[in-house]
Amino acid sequence: MPTLRLLVASSSVVCALALPLGTRSQPADTPTNTDELRCAALARLDLENSPAGPTRLTSARLVHVPATGLDENPNRVSGFGRRHGGANRIARYCAVTGFVAPQNKFELRLPLPADWNRKFFFAACGGFCGAVNGALCSPALERGYASATTNGGHDGAAGFDGVWAANAPNLQEDFAWRGTHVVTLAAKEITRRFYDEPIAHAYMAGCSKGGQAVLMEAQRFPEDYDGLIPVAPVYDYTGRSVIAAAWFAQAVSDGRGGSMITAATAETVHRSVLQRCGSQAGIDEGLVTYSPGCDWKPSMIACAPGVDGDHCLSPRQVQAIDRLMAPVTNSRGDVLYAHPYVPGTETEWAGWNFAAQRAGRTAPEFGNLRVADQYLKYLADATVRPSVDPLTFDFDRDPATLRRARELYDATSPNLKSFQARGGKVLMWHGLADAGIAASASTSYHEAVVKELGRAATDGFFRLFLIPGVHHCGGGPGLIEFDALTALEDWVERGRAPDRLIASRSHAGVVERDRPVFAYPGLARYAGAGDSKNASSFVRAD
Repeated sequence: MPTLRLLVASSSVVCALALPLGTRSQPADTPTNTDELRCAALARLDLENSPAGPTRLTSARLVHVPATGLDENPNRVSGFGRRHGGANRIARYCAVTGFVAPQNKFELRLPLPADWNRKFFFAACGGFCGAVNGALCSPALERGYASATTNGGHDGAAGFDGVWAANAPNLQEDFAWRGTHVVTLAAKEITRRFYDEPIAHAYMAGCSKGGQAVLMEAQRFPEDYDGLIPVAPVYDYTGRSVIAAAWFAQAVSDGRGGSMITAATAETVHRSVLQRCGSQAGIDEGLVTYSPGCDWKPSMIACAPGVDGDHCLSPRQVQAIDRLMAPVTNSRGDVLYAHPYVPGTETEWAGWNFAAQRAGRTAPEFGNLRVADQYLKYLADATVRPSVDPLTFDFDRDPATLRRARELYDATSPNLKSFQARGGKVLMWHGLADAGIAASASTSYHEAVVKELGRAATDGFFRLFLIPGVHHCGGGPGLIEFDALTALEDWVERGRAPDRLIASRSHAGVVERDRPVFAYPGLARYAGAGDSKNASSFVRAD
């Protein structure tokens, strides 16, 4: 196979011969020409015999970053620090697209050699994936990473649309666990060819289904990455996407395909929750900072007999929210899913518990009803499952029909011994206002790893941070700005384990407040003196 240098050299000769006389005002070896040729040459790499499997590159082009900076995903995941304006360190990069058979499409964004930090980053897609969103690469690319992302092994429509999985077990397998690994192998190979140097460190991050993909890597392919950031991982993919989703959808159903919960209902609940639990850290922060310690119940704002209105809850709404906040059980009382909604998540009920258009979606969606319907119909079995209706899901009978799905999609294994043994590090974080996946799911996984490996061993490679007021993957009323990636880099590369993150909230580029978030199970409490909007005024309380 010809080397990239030979491909660049041959491209230079061809380009020089193709230029008509009088057009060679720019020398062939100027930086711009060299960078463009080096990038374009990647498209000619033969990767049919790649360890990743047959791989085809479809384009490679040099991109000039506009003055406005790198493109960003509008629903950008938190955890990469504050969003600074101003100059970008990356002025140009090489954008490479391709696929690993059968349909694992990817985009790899390569900084120019002078800008490369010698590291590789993989940004996993979320939801049902279905498209390559190159903007997911930007947070790491702006730090100098060679950064890649993928379509999750298939093309599909936006939102929870599962038609792509119909009668396609190979695509289901790629989405479940294989696709991330093979794209990782291919993207790393292209990166090494481009720079003609080894990769010093490799990192991966992803939220929700992306977090499940991160944990799958740790469990199945521990050699792929040095540091992992699973964000709000839906590791019990089947349990949350079907069993819990059906339970929640049934809880709020109005019997006509809609919900008894509205935006006004959620706002009323939120006001009451803050009155009850908005000062848990010893100071009124307007946030639920410790969900397990909040004893709010919907009956506290039940409408008086004969009274109706948005300022209180009807009997049916009280019953619905009680069920949202109860573990999923069958008729025998067996717990099927142990992570219900908690106070503080009501700021994100829109789009999950009633139809609304969430960030990153193109249309309103009643998320819990939609995801259960599409998963059961198209993803659960190798062929389409007929007559699906989440509103009639039987919690005694139907969970047993999901064994295949659990084996395929779930990343529930706490056995991370191989990843730990090679020196890998995991920094998991979860927003306490997350309505997509309750933060208790992440604490349960962390405790399962502790049970498997012991607390001291777990603390040596796995830390969990629970961020107050943060929604699913990012955003929300809380402290949405913090830098998990730098903390993980310091741990992997310099041996400094993160005991805390500093989380903040800004307005117009100015920090309004910040506070420490301690590694689980530590809690931050106001010290009793000092500015309550300053992180230095908080201490750890276990």
